[in-house]
Amino acid sequence: MGRQLLQNGAEIYRVEESIHHLLAAYGRTETEVFAIPSCIILNIQEGERNYTKSIRIKTVSNNLRRLSNLNALCRDICREPPPVEECRRRMEQILEEPVYSAQIGFLAYGLVASLFTLFWGGDLLDAAAAFPCGLVVRAVLVYMRRLHANEFFTNLAAAMLSALEPLVLSWAGVPVNTDKMIIGTIMLLVPGIAITNVMRDVLAGDFLTALTRLAEVLIVGMAITVGVAMAITLTRFLAGWAL
Repeated sequence: MGRQLLQNGAEIYRVEESIHHLLAAYGRTETEVFAIPSCIILNIQEGERNYTKSIRIKTVSNNLRRLSNLNALCRDICREPPPVEECRRRMEQILEEPVYSAQIGFLAYGLVASLFTLFWGGDLLDAAAAFPCGLVVRAVLVYMRRLHANEFFTNLAAAMLSALEPLVLSWAGVPVNTDKMIIGTIMLLVPGIAITNVMRDVLAGDFLTALTRLAEVLIVGMAITVGVAMAITLTRFLAGWAL
């Protein structure tokens, strides 16, 4: 349960408290739980013996519907503890629920890029031209995850390739607001939930996790900046070569 909560975007304090409550529901009160974004360490004390287990978390996504269902299951278990196998079966049912199709994912990314372009002051032409940029971001993220690439190179590649289209259109003489399109598109990559969780962890007094998440936010921000800068440099080089 702790692994699934953390992988689907739960806060660290929620993961630790959920594990504590689940163990207490089954009579295990002498427990210690330590969680960070990449690892969970659990210790159960029975008399003079200690049982310890650590779990490595390699991938994290933000599936808020699955997170909500897991939270509801955790509360149900703590309220009236069923047999452990029943808990496992219900959790597997939640994990097997269908996710959005690839088509819906691409459509969502394109629409979000278009709407953010409008939000930052672009016109309808800019929004229409930003739609393919959102598709590029989605395609790069899917491909890089299949390669198990780290967050830095994933965001760098997505930012660079998505920024090429507005730069090329501007160079070709199409009257688009390049800055509005680029800003609207990279909003897909901005780690908004991670930034929020940094502040939440600070308020909860979990400074180690806050520093870890802050480092992640800064690395992603640096990757986006470098990616856009590389796209600008490449476009200028190609434009100069063409002339």
